[in-house]
Amino acid sequence: MLKFPLIVRLVGVSFGNAQENIKTFAKPDIRWFAMLREPDNQHDSNAIRVALFGEFFMGYVPKDIAAHLSPLMDAGRVFDAEYVYVSRHPLHEMVGLSVKIVEAASPAERRSELWEGGNEHGA
Repeated sequence: MLKFPLIVRLVGVSFGNAQENIKTFAKPDIRWFAMLREPDNQHDSNAIRVALFGEFFMGYVPKDIAAHLSPLMDAGRVFDAEYVYVSRHPLHEMVGLSVKIVEAASPAERRSELWEGGNEHGA
């Protein structure tokens, strides 16, 4: 059973523009990221994408966590991801992002900056 808040390190941060987006947007003053279900994801039907404003891809919730969290989201529970830290290695350019998954009491409590522009899976 998952207990919230839950801190996770995102996976899939080498895909798409995730590296550029993390380096640009993952900062303490940009605190909240949207968590968006991807039930049609060909690699994992439980996939949960983490993105800024619902469009700047940052990575995915780890598969084992997504397997427990996605049914909750599909049942109407609302979750957001809060910035925790960016991991950097002095010898490599690749970065990682850790977030704290928190549950909102309702969709109305969702952080407004997450949903500018909307998304068919998020709003």
